[in-house]
Amino acid sequence: ADDVGARSILPFTLLGIAVLTNVEAGKNRFGRYKSYGIPDIVGPDGVVMETETMEEIDGAIERVLSSGERLLCVNGGDGTMQRAVTHMINKYGEDSPDIPILFPLRGGTMNLLADHLKIKGKTPELLRAAMEAERGAPDLPWVEVPTIKVTRELGGRVETEYGFLFGNGALYRFHRVYYRETGGGPIAAAKLFAKCVFGGATRRTRYKDVFGLTPARVTVDDFEIPAGEITIVLAVTFQVVVISFDAFREEGEGDFYVIATSVPIFRMVRRLHKLLWARGDKPPYPKEEFLNQRASRVRMEC
Repeated sequence: ADDVGARSILPFTLLGIAVLTNVEAGKNRFGRYKSYGIPDIVGPDGVVMETETMEEIDGAIERVLSSGERLLCVNGGDGTMQRAVTHMINKYGEDSPDIPILFPLRGGTMNLLADHLKIKGKTPELLRAAMEAERGAPDLPWVEVPTIKVTRELGGRVETEYGFLFGNGALYRFHRVYYRETGGGPIAAAKLFAKCVFGGATRRTRYKDVFGLTPARVTVDDFEIPAGEITIVLAVTFQVVVISFDAFREEGEGDFYVIATSVPIFRMVRRLHKLLWARGDKPPYPKEEFLNQRASRVRMEC
């Protein structure tokens, strides 16, 4: 079961700068990150680390925490950032003053956190700006970004993650296949999307279940989705706009935004114009089939 609630990160001013590059993040793959010249930008005064696996990210974070850098620049995407945040909070606890300031360098397939914070630019120029700020100011500017706490219970074992965006269902499966089989980018995503649509329609390829339904019991606060299957469950701490569709709405009360739907993707296609171009309109489905509102807790049993 997944139990989701909101928490916050409170950065604390320490000393120095560190840069963590996830070489498998979307924009860094195939050695593209080497052209950024990160060691030359940082120089001898900072710490530069490269990781290839999630477990190595944990080790890199341990190094930062033990050496006490006050600014950690994360050259990866939202997944890398969430792994770093999770390790820090699990080590020090929520609202700890020992967590350094985190700065995203937009190195991932998804950079929704950077988009939300209006952090624009390419990795080298962002890193240079961060270096200048760290060297030139005794107190770094920062903002507090709330996080979602996810508790997973698997076979009697409990795992806790923290982050800004979590999902399950079709989008989760699509992202895993996209990350595993492509080199990233919008063209690769469009091609894979077409393969998944074809596989689901014909039931003839290995992509046939990517956009399928997931058997699950989903409760958002006190409201249970009537269907015993879901297409998508998505929770995020900030609003995301997809094309002109206001993906997350300000309805209801709570700490984060939730979309939970049991409408099959192939049925949604028939009303795609309502979802993508009817900005400001209500979803073309009732709440029982397409819930889109703020919430404080989501429980998913599958």
